Amino acid sequence: MALKNIIFDFDGVLADTFEMNLTISQSLLPSVTVEDFIAHHDGNVHAQPVMKFTPEMVQTFREEYRSRTSALLMATTTPVVHSLAKHYRLFIISSNDEVGIKAILAEAGCENLFEAVLGYETHYSKVEKFKLCVAEYGVDLAETVFITDTVGDIKEAHKVGVSTIAVTFGFHVRERLLSASPYRICDSWDEVQTEIDKMQ
Repeated sequence: MALKNIIFDFDGVLADTFEMNLTISQSLLPSVTVEDFIAHHDGNVHAQPVMKFTPEMVQTFREEYRSRTSALLMATTTPVVHSLAKHYRLFIISSNDEVGIKAILAEAGCENLFEAVLGYETHYSKVEKFKLCVAEYGVDLAETVFITDTVGDIKEAHKVGVSTIAVTFGFHVRERLLSASPYRICDSWDEVQTEIDKMQ
């Protein structure tokens, strides 16, 4: 395929938020273990949650997420994004909060590099957000790769036929990612770049 579009998951991929999100989750649900947190991302976190947050807890989570924005969360990925934006259309599809994501992007000087940031405010389903990219932004999914770090995301990408590059430096380790059969698994951004070059 001729690759034209790159869609990123945000947490664990572009932003190193594993510890931050785990800490917020455990402050709201003290019984949550690390494995609970990891398993929470094996499916759609809204449709099949392992961590059962009340609506009030969800609001608190979003407020905490927004209050902890920092360019440091994207310290290693800011140069990657700037480089890829020269050649591809970039999008973010996330289950998290668009306001918080955009704040982190703005602090890192990357917000204007993305055509759209689609979080929970847009839809709870990533399948629907992929479809929205097609309908509203003219994205051809056959010319697109989705970069993610969780089994749940890979499953949703499969439903619409989007190729996935899974990264092992986010929320899920290689063995867990393999169970969902991504197109490729990469251990570093250098490896991601190599796979992107092959697609091109």
